[in-house]
Amino acid sequence: MKQTTNNKGKRIAAGVAGGVLVLGLLLAADAVYGDPLSRAWAESRAVQYAESLYPGQTFIVTESYDGSRFEYGTLVQSEQSPDTRFEVRNSFWLFTTDDSGEDDPGSHEWLVEQRWNTAYRMGTEAAAQVDDILAEELPQYEFAANYGGEEPQRSSFISIGYTPETGAVPGNYAEYLPLDASFSKDLLQDVPTRLMLQCTWPTTPTQADVDTVLAQVKQVMEANGYRFAWYDVTLTDATAPDYQTRLENLAESGDVAAEDIPAAATPESSG
Repeated sequence: MKQTTNNKGKRIAAGVAGGVLVLGLLLAADAVYGDPLSRAWAESRAVQYAESLYPGQTFIVTESYDGSRFEYGTLVQSEQSPDTRFEVRNSFWLFTTDDSGEDDPGSHEWLVEQRWNTAYRMGTEAAAQVDDILAEELPQYEFAANYGGEEPQRSSFISIGYTPETGAVPGNYAEYLPLDASFSKDLLQDVPTRLMLQCTWPTTPTQADVDTVLAQVKQVMEANGYRFAWYDVTLTDATAPDYQTRLENLAESGDVAAEDIPAAATPESSG
């Protein structure tokens, strides 16, 4: 009887040890790869978290990722506000936040309240308008479509709330950047904004060429009601045989204040 009891105890101990080993292996794999149930839980927690920040709005998950080290990231999007989207993180199934430190670029404070989402969207809308104007009024120039991560790529890149000293800080002008509002060129009167352009030049460009393009672009923009505070133009050499030579032959203006750009000659006088 005693032997039977001992054997039973050993079997129980072996079963517990085996269970602990399996659990340990599962947790180790989960720490590296994550698992679907934990990801689904993190997504549900992220939506709840977002809706607690913005009562009255409903959120959907647009993307989720990771899962290593028991951490999941979830991108959430408001169904009522296109500009209200940000990243939420869930750690160890219980801890949910969208702020991993000061000035977290994925947080709602940064992307929504500080208007980064709004400024980027407005900048993209403005770039589409600028591209159309330049194509119509300065057709002699080959502006390169290489800005933006979406299709179609733009020839211009517009930084709203920009100064050379601070870079782009749209949060400083949040009162002029209401969430979800369409871009209006009128906001350029109150919000300093930079227009960046890259143009493929038929020969090796010079600083005089840069100055000519700057003056003509500014003239066309202001004639159409777009009063950018800053311009930045880069000319690339179409004749350069390779990438390194193209870099060496660049002609750049850097940031130039609109007030420092002299009046342009007629567009027909361009080189």
